[in-house]
Amino acid sequence: MPKCIYCIKDENSTSFHSREHVIPACLGSFSPLNPTITAKDGLICDTCNTRIFSPLETNFIEDSYEGVTGQRLNIEGRNSVTIRGKNFKIDQLSGFGDKFFDEMFFFLKPQDGKLVPEFKKQIKLRRFQGGYRVFLPEALKAMKPGTAKFKKISNDLKKLSQKDMCIFADSRESVDQIILLLKDFGINYKENSTKDKFFLPGEKIEVKEDYTCRIDMDVARVLVKIAFNYFAYCAIQENATVFLYQPEFECIRKFISNGEGTLKEIIPSINEEPILLEEARDRKRFIAHFIAFREENGMIVARATFFGLPPIYKIVLGKIPPGLHREGFGCGHAFNPFSHKIHNLSQKEYRELTEEQMRLSFGLFKRFC
Repeated sequence: MPKCIYCIKDENSTSFHSREHVIPACLGSFSPLNPTITAKDGLICDTCNTRIFSPLETNFIEDSYEGVTGQRLNIEGRNSVTIRGKNFKIDQLSGFGDKFFDEMFFFLKPQDGKLVPEFKKQIKLRRFQGGYRVFLPEALKAMKPGTAKFKKISNDLKKLSQKDMCIFADSRESVDQIILLLKDFGINYKENSTKDKFFLPGEKIEVKEDYTCRIDMDVARVLVKIAFNYFAYCAIQENATVFLYQPEFECIRKFISNGEGTLKEIIPSINEEPILLEEARDRKRFIAHFIAFREENGMIVARATFFGLPPIYKIVLGKIPPGLHREGFGCGHAFNPFSHKIHNLSQKEYRELTEEQMRLSFGLFKRFC
């Protein structure tokens, strides 16, 4: 019988129709296997997935270091970027100036093993409730008038402060085209109350950014959920989901579902120590998400990092239940959001795996070191 690993309710009191991605879509999708806990698995109910996890992930996308990085890389191909600016703030300094109207929002792109700034035409608006939202003109142009998506974006634009609007483009002609585009969405751009800025293709601009990052409870719950979902997915492949309901995981359940418990107990450390020995040896980070777990002093401890960037999170999932004390306990994978490939950390050499081979690389007793 289906039974939720978070709220412990079964199909008599809840439903099981949705699916949960191990790695949230805002951090990438993967092929030929995209690890997902499905309705068929019967481990995550619709109530937990839609009413609890969805709002948490929205906060995570818009107000965490990892979520904002995913937006800047446009992992999901969104038509806009939303920055709440409560937990994660970016202070930018460039040749454009240092005020809201003068500072362009810089996207990111992978280049030579690094993430570098990328200039894109954009419409930047200040949000009434704080932070700002950035729309991409090419994405708006691709929308068909009269569609539900077009109407939603039109309403979203109208809700934002049109007086606090700035267009960044590479020419006067581009600005005029964006003004006409905004008119299609019901926005009358008035240059006496708004601003525009030009940037020239090929122009070199020094960009400096200072980050202020705070991990609040909502962000922490998503980070921990990713680690526990990964562990659960490994248990599915091992046909050992019975362990997920053990009392040893009661604390992690309450933390993710209700925010109960203390952050320090669940995430006891955040550091910059790389997960892979190769990264430490070569002093070079691989641009990918890394998740791994193993036993440490009788506890199941996961380590996770995203986009190959610090911080590295140490997450305590719970005391290891009886029956899991076996040699080789643990598992680890690298998820590349750009190639969309998954690499099992126990592999001696990288090679392409079929979907079934990749699925078999997930388990409770496939420790990589």
